[in-house]
Amino acid sequence: MIPNHPELALFEPRKREGEPSCEIRPDDPNIKFLVELLTGKGWMTAKEIIAAIEEKTQRQVPDRLVRALASASQGRIAGGQKGYKLVQDMTHEEYNHWRHWMSSQADEMRRRVIEADKLFYRKKPIEAGV
Repeated sequence: MIPNHPELALFEPRKREGEPSCEIRPDDPNIKFLVELLTGKGWMTAKEIIAAIEEKTQRQVPDRLVRALASASQGRIAGGQKGYKLVQDMTHEEYNHWRHWMSSQADEMRRRVIEADKLFYRKKPIEAGV
C-alpha cells in the first residue's frame, strides 16, 4: 500500500478523474519494488521491467513510469541505453560510461537552451497598441 493512500496498491494508477496528478516521491513503495526487482539482475530493459511488474500486479504499466521511478530513486537506479541497473551493482567502467553519457546529455540540453535563448531574446519586443 502507498503511505497516506491506504486504498492504493502497488503500481495502481495514482491519478484519478478530477484529481491532480501525484508526483513520485523518493519514498514511493514502487521504487522499493523496482530496486528489489533489479537487485543482482544486471541491466534490464524497460520492457523486461514492465513485463515483470505486469506479471506480478496484473496491471498495465506505462513505460514512462519506469523512467519516473528511476528519476525519483535518489540516484539508486541508473537508466540509459542498455536499460536500468542499480548504481550499487555497477562496475567502475559501467558507472563512468553512464556518468559520461548523462553529463553529455545535460550538456546538449544546455546548448539547446542557450541557442533558443539567443533567438528568443533577439526578437523585437511587441509594442503596446500596435
